[in-house]
Amino acid sequence: MKTFRKVLAIRLSALGDICMTLPVLDSVSRTYPDVQFTLLTSKAGAIVMETMLHQPNLSVKVINKRDYNGIAGLNRLYKELKALDVDAVADLHDVLRTQWVDLRFWLSGKPVMRIQKGRSEKKALTTGAIHRQLTTSVERYRQVFSALGLDFTIDYDGASHAALLREKPCAVPPETLSVGIAPFAQHRGKVYPETLMRQMLIYLVEQLPEVKIYLFGGPDEQEVLDTWVADHPEHIKNLAGRQTIEDDLRCMANLKLMVSMDSANMHLASLVGLRCISIWGATHRYAGFLGYRQNEDDCIELELPCRPCSIYGNKPCKYGDYRCLTKIEPKVVAQRIKDILTQ
Repeated sequence: MKTFRKVLAIRLSALGDICMTLPVLDSVSRTYPDVQFTLLTSKAGAIVMETMLHQPNLSVKVINKRDYNGIAGLNRLYKELKALDVDAVADLHDVLRTQWVDLRFWLSGKPVMRIQKGRSEKKALTTGAIHRQLTTSVERYRQVFSALGLDFTIDYDGASHAALLREKPCAVPPETLSVGIAPFAQHRGKVYPETLMRQMLIYLVEQLPEVKIYLFGGPDEQEVLDTWVADHPEHIKNLAGRQTIEDDLRCMANLKLMVSMDSANMHLASLVGLRCISIWGATHRYAGFLGYRQNEDDCIELELPCRPCSIYGNKPCKYGDYRCLTKIEPKVVAQRIKDILTQ
């Protein structure tokens, strides 16, 4: 096996995908303590990694992709990365930007391995040609390092990391019957309709009046979620837009359960070992994006002939009604939450 001093890993976006690299980076850096690993990522990705992982041989380099546009910008990025004096590159992203950086390192004689995304299999999944579990993203990331000769077992323990987060106070008191709800996602094909989600919250409060509900989201969602609080102000608190990603992780460490779409919040919950009910519409867990160590039985979805129609949820519904989401009964979601909290 070739011995490396420094390895550069690259994953620039999206946040959920970056989160899925953390169990891999944690495990490989602990398996090879004499190798210095650097993750090239976004500002948000760096915040998550620096909050969750504290390995002395694991660091981040943050960039804003917009600062490196065009060939000139990518060449400038390569020069900055070359200054890190790395021995090998693990491309966990495989887009045009990273492919150019890969090429420059390869031409300089550095070993470069790139993620195999399984694009043809994923296309077959959305066309109905196949309907089976594909290799997970987390495993695909592990395979990149393995191809470099850095073989290891993924043994990330979210619960132990959550214990460290609980050492600082947050908006969610410990030892309360608390549920986090992250009702939004980037694309419509992933979002459970607002009217149905609000009905679900009413059912949940009626069934479990002692439950405390915390809403998670970004600044753009703060205003609309504030209106949800007005329904049951004694039971619901909106955290969206009021705290940092680090704060969100600390709050999740104190929750009993998370409810999320196929989105970044499912993956943030996974990093702290928090059980997550996930609601799936146009996308499907078979594509490999289920949160790390999350249970397939906690996926709420309808088996329809048209599902999945999209890997990322960004394609318009061919029927126009997003029946994969609108036909999920709010009482079903509320009952699943109740069953878990009272079991």
